Amino acid sequence: MTVLNRALGAALAAGTILGASGSAFATGWDVQGLNSYDLLFSNDKFVIQGQTSYVDRNVDFKNVNGTNRGGQPTSGTNSDDAIPNVWLYSVAVKANLFENIDFFARVDNPYIIREEPGFDWGGRYAIGETVADANGIDAMLSYKHAINDSSNLRIFGGIRAVDVTYEQNSAFNPVTTAVPALDRVASIDVETDGYEFGWRVGAAYEIPEMALRAKISYDSAIDIDLDGSFSTSGAVLNPLNGNPVIPALDTTAKASATLPQAVEASIESGIAPGWLVSLGVKWVDWSVLNELAVDFGPNAIGSAGSTRVLNYSDGWAVEAGVSHKLTDKLGVGGTLTWDQGIGGPYSDFWAFGLGGAYDVSDNVRLALGGRAVYKTAGDGVYQIDGSTPVTATYDYGSSWNFQLSSRLRVSF
Repeated sequence: MTVLNRALGAALAAGTILGASGSAFATGWDVQGLNSYDLLFSNDKFVIQGQTSYVDRNVDFKNVNGTNRGGQPTSGTNSDDAIPNVWLYSVAVKANLFENIDFFARVDNPYIIREEPGFDWGGRYAIGETVADANGIDAMLSYKHAINDSSNLRIFGGIRAVDVTYEQNSAFNPVTTAVPALDRVASIDVETDGYEFGWRVGAAYEIPEMALRAKISYDSAIDIDLDGSFSTSGAVLNPLNGNPVIPALDTTAKASATLPQAVEASIESGIAPGWLVSLGVKWVDWSVLNELAVDFGPNAIGSAGSTRVLNYSDGWAVEAGVSHKLTDKLGVGGTLTWDQGIGGPYSDFWAFGLGGAYDVSDNVRLALGGRAVYKTAGDGVYQIDGSTPVTATYDYGSSWNFQLSSRLRVSF
């Protein structure tokens, strides 16, 4: 079976560029996808890898029904391209420190939110725009123990750190007979004070001669505290005489949330000379994030805070792949992914991926990949609770989307 393990690197890279490139659809706000830390298992002494992905997301909100803060139906339109396109990135290194001990570190953006239905749609008093980003740092050690001459057991673990910013903007007009032309923008802008920490632990069983690896890992939940401000873009005016009814607001805001725990399991194996197959599954505990409650400091309208009701369900993703080495330098691969979504604009989808990897030299490998993503139809509700609750319901049709990814790996 030695031939199965002979120079499978390019074929393996062709498959993993698709699974590990992340997806801004995958399991809610989590965009890492499956096999995101497979660089840890590289046979090279030292490796540095950079990766970027562009994700086109085509979600149009229609059949919108919204309310203002007086509970009255709002005027407004549907919203095209409510979930905008995004870029993803990661930079990772792997180093063999001792004979059986490896080190892995990565910087990436593990969570991302982009919602831009705008300030003309019928749900503008609930949500006009949401922009959230997370800078992530992972660091792990791996210990490899030889079970016998043909198989190994790896134990790995380390820390995960995230730095989160969250901005939520909506139309603001507390006058119960609100005139849209006199709307202001209410902004919640909060962030963590540096990095918040969690951990990862896992194990892998390997038979190198068969290019076989079965692994499982657990990511802990991460509790985050966010501080910042709540403000409005100007005073709310009386529609009859133009005099200020409520002055512009600017006060403190704070919130707490839990980023979910996750479990990932996968297996890959050579099945014939130059051929590799894989299967993986990932569960993310998004149901832990039922709501995002923000407390306000003293303000002119006496509002204690605002709660965004989320009611997400847990995320599940399953991915199967096959890779083939065409030449000593070139490999190709394909994947089929199903993700059940978590609710709201994150409905379930199917993704069909193709990728290739080419060894530019003995030390440099370039991988390119693409996905066609079929996103199913769904519906949702934006619900903001507080002293004057507002809601917006919507639905959206099925759509095709795409993702392009590139990766450069340099080894020593």
